[in-house]
Amino acid sequence: MDSGYCKRFRMGIDLPRSYVPLASLPGGYQLVPWNEALLDVHARTKYRAFCQEIDAQVFPCLGELSGCRRLMQEIRRKPGFLPDATWLIARRINRYRGINETQFAPLEWCGTIQGVMDRSGIGSIQNIGIVPSQRGGGLGSVLIEQALSGFEAAGACHVTLEVTAENIAAIRLYQRLGFRRSKTIYKPIDSTLFRDGPDSSIDSLPLGFPASRLHQENSQLDSSRNTQQNVITTMVSSVVQELAVAETQSDMADS
Repeated sequence: MDSGYCKRFRMGIDLPRSYVPLASLPGGYQLVPWNEALLDVHARTKYRAFCQEIDAQVFPCLGELSGCRRLMQEIRRKPGFLPDATWLIARRINRYRGINETQFAPLEWCGTIQGVMDRSGIGSIQNIGIVPSQRGGGLGSVLIEQALSGFEAAGACHVTLEVTAENIAAIRLYQRLGFRRSKTIYKPIDSTLFRDGPDSSIDSLPLGFPASRLHQENSQLDSSRNTQQNVITTMVSSVVQELAVAETQSDMADS
């Protein structure tokens, strides 16, 4: 696709909802609430969810890991950032055997959603992304409903999101959850925009990796200064809810 325009829909839902659809997580999955230590996890999951999608052409930052990190930092700094509408979904990895789960509980990050709310009580879902290997299992519905519950608890009267017009599956999901189209938006795109290559994006980065690997991991990422901070941030997340994180490259993808 060369330079052109992408058709997107703005959709919205009024709160509180008179009908709340039921959605439950499959066995082995869990919702992980917002924590400052997980900012980089949101960024990496966001990258995997969008790097190969048309959204990354409309919003180039979604096509680069460094761009997703900047985007998450900007979302976090917004005055209306809403932790109760910002979630991750994780799946326990069962292929590790002989490990004491009380000390090490490996997780695969499957989806992310973030929310902000302005002073007038209008909420906005910034991004919702499910990695390709995890799509079709209802995880998106769970994330959206969890975010909407957070918006309701914060007193929001209306919540909006944007979706690419050709993403029929996502549009049907949003409509099923009660969202209605309110506006059509045309955004310029350019398929020639530079993106990180697959080998320079996201490598396996389990918590508790040996100190001897620190230099190797740092050299594989964009900036040594930013990378070291991100490594520290990711390691700190191991103490969040007594969870430890392990990611395998074969399970990572986009949404």
